[in-house]
Amino acid sequence: MLLRVVKHYDELTPSEQRALVGLVRLMVRMDGEFTPAEVKAVQSLAKELGATRFWAAMTEANTMEMDELATLVGEVRLEMRDWMYGVLIGIAAVDGVDVAESELLAWLMDTWQLDG
Repeated sequence: MLLRVVKHYDELTPSEQRALVGLVRLMVRMDGEFTPAEVKAVQSLAKELGATRFWAAMTEANTMEMDELATLVGEVRLEMRDWMYGVLIGIAAVDGVDVAESELLAWLMDTWQLDG
């Protein structure tokens, strides 16, 4: 199966948008530090997807609870899962994947039933 590439934030459903920003926010906070490399990676993602809406959603994600995020993750369409997972791996890898980030990625792999 070819990896689907999202070119604009509007290609995601509203729940996928919230899941993406919630996961991005969680990923950059997993190791307790939002490094300059992570900042650049998130800025690049925002620019690619449409910065204004992306950053507004990131601000809204500040109040998202983990149970809400887990529900949203479960609503992500099959064809978007690999792409989102790739985005998160890319963000985690820019400064080295730590244990907490690895656990989040493993949870997503299991939840979304992705092939390793």
